[in-house]
Amino acid sequence: MGPKVPQPVSVSGGSNGIEAHYDEIVAMARRFGAVATDTAGAAVPLHGYLADPAIISSGLLDPGGAANFEADLLDALDGYHGLSAIAVQCSLIDAELRAAAILYQEADRLAIAVNDRVGGVAHLGPSAARAVALMMRTGNIPLSLQSVFTDDPALIDELMNAGLITLDGFVAPLYLDGHAKLTDHGIDTSSVAVTPPRTLADVMTGLNLRNQGRSGEIDVRIVIGPDGTRRAIVDIPGTKTFDPTKVGDITGPSTNARSLVGVTTTYERGVLQAMQRAGVQPTDDIMLVGHSEGGMVAVQTALACASSGRFRVTHVVTAGAPVGLTLSKLPGSVRVLALENHNDLVPHLDGRANPDRVNVTTVTVNRGNGAILDDHDLATSYLPGAGDVDASNDPSIRSFLSGASGFFDATSVQTHTYVITRKY
Repeated sequence: MGPKVPQPVSVSGGSNGIEAHYDEIVAMARRFGAVATDTAGAAVPLHGYLADPAIISSGLLDPGGAANFEADLLDALDGYHGLSAIAVQCSLIDAELRAAAILYQEADRLAIAVNDRVGGVAHLGPSAARAVALMMRTGNIPLSLQSVFTDDPALIDELMNAGLITLDGFVAPLYLDGHAKLTDHGIDTSSVAVTPPRTLADVMTGLNLRNQGRSGEIDVRIVIGPDGTRRAIVDIPGTKTFDPTKVGDITGPSTNARSLVGVTTTYERGVLQAMQRAGVQPTDDIMLVGHSEGGMVAVQTALACASSGRFRVTHVVTAGAPVGLTLSKLPGSVRVLALENHNDLVPHLDGRANPDRVNVTTVTVNRGNGAILDDHDLATSYLPGAGDVDASNDPSIRSFLSGASGFFDATSVQTHTYVITRKY
């Protein structure tokens, strides 16, 4: 499980991310724009007093005083520090701030695009040198080759961007995906299943419990808050087989290929059926939790719910999932916490970094031991990594966990278990 001492994490996106700061710039621009509108709106009617018949006629009694009044009013309205000048200045600041936000955003997008394409190449030399040194020291060629990618997982981005992800986009829809068959396996009464989660690590412990089950096994945890409010946590494990001949297994290559590029899957349809079977209501807040392939399915399920309005998914937690291509499609009402282990290759399989959005917080943890399978393993890397997230004071992390607090203060939980298989 790794050391119990919390390890440092790195964070991008979320409430303290780059896009959030862009939004703050635009919000400030709107304030200046509003001041410009209000100030100009006040200046226009005040100009009427310059030609007001009553003021002009009264000026006959005191021509000097009337002239001074007219001059002072004109200066207050159109002088260097007058209302009209203030309105113009505020309008210019509004435009400048908006332009700056656009330029910063485009520069950031360009930097991300360049990093997606060539980011891993910069570290290829050092990674290869370490691999050669390891081979010379141990004589273990497979371990040495493995270390090239675990030292620099971004190299996977380069391979995917070389055309593999485009090829998958063409091939994925050709996979025959069949339809979902949902089998009810009753209520889980184990200690983990009946204990309401208090932390993100507790949530991941529930996912890990389901991950230890059979292929296609998921659960729907109905949690009841102190005020009686119902919420649901849906646990979606990842790949259990890479054998394409096991057509009934919804965790296999077909689901991986389709969900990687955002194509609907039988797994996703089975999850929706399970939520309905468990009695989840359209008004219940839902948190979808998925590891690896399950994380991709969680994002796709959230997209489907946002589109149909059938269920209200408010939060998604992914662990070791390549979701960079699909997260940008989610509406802002769905808040995402994406966990990625620093040495895990799998999150790079889509060849894209996760978008820096206010509703998408990506946390990179430092767990595992440099072995490909262990670095991706839910229990070995991501369960202790969730504890690192709980211990972090990063503003984006705290904002996500605070927004999901209703899932962490339940007084009771009932865990419905199901197995999804594929039928043709």
